[in-house]
Amino acid sequence: MKKGLLILSVLILFASCDVVVIEAPYDPRDNFTGRYTVEEYSETYDVLTKYNVRIIKEADPYSNVVYIRNFYAADIEVFADVHGDRLTIPRQIIDGYVIQGTGRLDYGDLVLSYSVEDRLDDSSLVDFCNTVYFRR
Repeated sequence: MKKGLLILSVLILFASCDVVVIEAPYDPRDNFTGRYTVEEYSETYDVLTKYNVRIIKEADPYSNVVYIRNFYAADIEVFADVHGDRLTIPRQIIDGYVIQGTGRLDYGDLVLSYSVEDRLDDSSLVDFCNTVYFRR
């Protein structure tokens, strides 16, 4: 009888406990961050260029912004908006370059298409680039 009462007391004690599960929020920007080796093909100049970039997240956990460092191998940093597995580089002017484009994740690699206009060089054309960022 005492043993049954003890088991019943333990069951009631465990039944009164709440289990709280805390899940870390999913941040789609984590799929984009890291270091990449880049192969950039310029449709305008018919040139293939290889260089390295780094993508980092903005510090605000509620933001959807990432920063691409050494973009266009010009040692500039552009920002992009992440929505799921898509990335949008809104039109921005940085150090005389007018940049805009889009991208998507493709099996761990990042595929980008963008245009770059050098406003400091009057003779330059708008450079249309197709680029693959390979994770290092």
